[in-house]
Amino acid sequence: MRILFFIFLNLSLMYCGDFRLKALEAIPYDKNLAQIGKKLYFDTNISSRKMSCNYCHNLDIDGSGTNDSGVNKDNLINPPTVLNAAYSYLFFKDGAQRNLKEQIIRTLKEDMGVDKEWIENNIINDNKYTHLFSSYGFKLDYDNFINSLVEFEKALVTLNAPFDKYLKGDDKAISDEAKIGYALFKYYGCNTCHSGFNFGTNIKAKINTVFSPLCDILPENVKVPTLRNITLSAPYGYSGVFNNLEDMVKIMAVCQVGVILEDSEVENILAFLKSLEGQRPEILDKR
Repeated sequence: MRILFFIFLNLSLMYCGDFRLKALEAIPYDKNLAQIGKKLYFDTNISSRKMSCNYCHNLDIDGSGTNDSGVNKDNLINPPTVLNAAYSYLFFKDGAQRNLKEQIIRTLKEDMGVDKEWIENNIINDNKYTHLFSSYGFKLDYDNFINSLVEFEKALVTLNAPFDKYLKGDDKAISDEAKIGYALFKYYGCNTCHSGFNFGTNIKAKINTVFSPLCDILPENVKVPTLRNITLSAPYGYSGVFNNLEDMVKIMAVCQVGVILEDSEVENILAFLKSLEGQRPEILDKR
């Protein structure tokens, strides 16, 4: 079976790119409102618990969260990345929220103790924040407070990953190993769950236990995480118990499709995943 696969692979690599996918593109956003949102994102004073959004989703590192934050109710050990969140369809482990605004409102309330009443009583009446909003031409109210964080997250798209350049037609943007890894990724059906622009975050699934009872590590249906920048965002899994991406690839292959990958296959899949690393969002380096 694998011999037939590699015959197919050699034929498929004659064509550059994959036109069933599209590369990530910048999402239009209000730059002034996003700058306000950026300041609020890193501000510990917006929270009744004296923590910032960056406390769990650390953009100084990779946006994936700080290990063992003990704050996020869904995943105490491994908060999800906010990078490319604007391309997500589902938010939170339970996938209950469907857009950025709902995600931000729930996060502020449940994890940071910041609800509409708190904002109206402690933020809107604070001259520091009214001046911040007015300096960018906005009135400080509840909606603009939330929307500023929405606009900031829209700006957190990691553009120009090698794989995106490959999708645009640059056949040399990724290595032959990454091309083989991508073909393996599709051949074994990984793209069934890790699909779309974000290679995840648009469906819910659970770990398969048919092939081994040892796979019973996540019995519930949960949001499938993104694979973009996955090589930068250890640890892995909602509980953060996997520190090595190679181990995670092997475990998912066994549990989800019942395949023990050869070492060369793992290396090629890792090369493909490496090609999903995008550039640091421009807004993070702007004052």
